[in-house]
Amino acid sequence: MNTLRDIAEKLYNANNILLYPHVGTDGDAVGSCVAIAKALRTMGKTAYALYEEEIPGNLSFMLNDPEGKPYFTSDPEIIRDEDLDISMAVDCGGWDRFKPYQDKFRAAKTTLCVDHHGTSITTEEDGTTHGIADYSVIDPEAAATGILVFDLLREMQSMTDVKLIPDKEIGEALFAAITTDTGNFQYSNTNRKCYEVMAEISDWGVDTNKVSVEIYENVRLEEVKIKSRAMDNMTMISGGKGAVSYVTKEDLEEIGVKAGETDSVVVAMRAIRGVDVVAFLKEKDRNVIRVSYRAKSFADVSKLAVSHNGGGHRKAAGCTLYMPIHEAVELVTREIGEYLDESVK
Repeated sequence: MNTLRDIAEKLYNANNILLYPHVGTDGDAVGSCVAIAKALRTMGKTAYALYEEEIPGNLSFMLNDPEGKPYFTSDPEIIRDEDLDISMAVDCGGWDRFKPYQDKFRAAKTTLCVDHHGTSITTEEDGTTHGIADYSVIDPEAAATGILVFDLLREMQSMTDVKLIPDKEIGEALFAAITTDTGNFQYSNTNRKCYEVMAEISDWGVDTNKVSVEIYENVRLEEVKIKSRAMDNMTMISGGKGAVSYVTKEDLEEIGVKAGETDSVVVAMRAIRGVDVVAFLKEKDRNVIRVSYRAKSFADVSKLAVSHNGGGHRKAAGCTLYMPIHEAVELVTREIGEYLDESVK
């Protein structure tokens, strides 16, 4: 593994950079990418985040720079292979997390990764560890990748006379990253460092109330409807210690759900008294099922996700299953039941 100073030096000496957030992107990935891209553009560099799907609507407030230029693009040729200095994975460290752009990622002269998912670390037989990139900083102790980006930007600032931080726009992107990955500072990963970063960026002119309203109080009626549908489909297992729910592609199309509008389902499921492990399955396409796992206290749901080539954290993880939705529901229900039954022995 490397240091954030190593990452900062590579970015400082590059001109054309593409950032790669994970599939099914969230506030941490989007906010982290925006903060890095804004700093790089301020330094006169060309920087975009490469992403093929729709960005959740509650994160749309930070998708363009002050001149109206978008931070995100689905066009891999926005920077040609021969001109691509750096590809940088942000908030992800596995090929499957940005599968459509694997070849583009590898085409860069140098590859970087900044992430906080322990499942992104590969340990060899001799005990050495590494990620997918030439230079990686993967810190599972960080509550959010936004925390690492905050420290990365301080390293970058020390290398240039151009003012990168403090910056209100970057501060709001970092706040979005940190608040979403800590469950608005309620999850067990919330630590002292989170509050230290918040204390500093609060002096950057960040309007935390405005950002919080955009993220948490800006839902469409369709999000409420799909949550209701998911609750109707929910099954309690293992004496109420587990819960599994799903929605079909037909459900999503009938209600008119947009990207990110099912994220609140697992939050509602985990809030049920007595529940410790939940799984929510979303049929993205025929035989393509996205699974989101959450845990409340003792469970490590990353183990469940990793068994299906997924990843994440102890309390929040995910994977993709390639099978019919009813088979996926049966499989996940059985595995969670077995995990919970084994855990209480």
